[in-house]
Amino acid sequence: MSAQNEVYYKLAEKYRLVGDAHFLELLELYMTPEEGCYLLELSKPKTPAEVAQTLNLDENTASAKLDNLARRGLLFRGKTQYLAWGNAHQLNARVMFSAAKYTPRGLLELRRRDERYVISPFAEIHGWFKIFQMAGRPLIRVIPARKAIAANPNIRPEQVLWYENIVELMKRAEKIGVVTCDCRRIYGKCGKPELTCLHFGNMVDYEVGRDGRMKAITLEEAIEISDESEDAGLVHNTPGNNASLSGVICNCCNDCCSTFEPAIQSGRLNEIVAPSRFQAKVQQELCKGCQQCLKRCPFGAIEMVPIAGAAKPKALVNKEKCLGWGAACAWWDVNRKR
Repeated sequence: MSAQNEVYYKLAEKYRLVGDAHFLELLELYMTPEEGCYLLELSKPKTPAEVAQTLNLDENTASAKLDNLARRGLLFRGKTQYLAWGNAHQLNARVMFSAAKYTPRGLLELRRRDERYVISPFAEIHGWFKIFQMAGRPLIRVIPARKAIAANPNIRPEQVLWYENIVELMKRAEKIGVVTCDCRRIYGKCGKPELTCLHFGNMVDYEVGRDGRMKAITLEEAIEISDESEDAGLVHNTPGNNASLSGVICNCCNDCCSTFEPAIQSGRLNEIVAPSRFQAKVQQELCKGCQQCLKRCPFGAIEMVPIAGAAKPKALVNKEKCLGWGAACAWWDVNRKR
């Protein structure tokens, strides 16, 4: 093995992807072997002076290179120290969030070849399954569509807990940023809005500070993006299945999402995504049988069934498949307990 290839191999080892030829291609696209040495050196936070000493460089050279790597999304930059990302998902996402001038040529084409499905031992979905096996519950949870909640007079405001209300969640964020959804940017299957990935907290400072694709926005702008996402049929969800605001709220589709789509294809979505506390319910007397809800539900939870006395089949919600999102449905019941 050449010295150059050895650096990439060690990085694959660091990110627990030894044997993944596609990941090695990504590493070669992202960085030179010399730059890869910086990532190997930064498993723990270090200052430019510490990195310079270890790599036998002068501090100015090391500092300039570290800054460049951070702007390209390859390293996290704190106030005085730098750190390599802890997993391949973070590395790939931050490269995707980099400004156009720092985006490697051919990145989207190469990312479209990502091995997303369970048939690949390197698919990221296996990591989510392992979390479910260890924790006994999914890590991601659905946040119900606020317009669907508001449209139901049977649900009183006090019945909706703060962490089930996307606006109340975002009110707790000191900083809000939005960036293009990398999944829809890569795959572009659904044609739905791309500028929908909401971030909160210190990572907004990092992304805006490196002049990446993310931009800081106000609460009012975040609410508008959230509402537009609902209208487009995108599902609010967050990687924190608890009563808290995590660092991100995603608005996902079932065509492009690197988590939802392979989980649905595998038939194991319930191991990845926890439903909201709400349950969709169709008012049969109002259903006209237009099948629009059937088309909009990303989880395939609605089916058309014959109803006595009705000229057309009417919608019926499969409670086992419903994840309590609601933007495809007209009426809800609060009949789930978390």
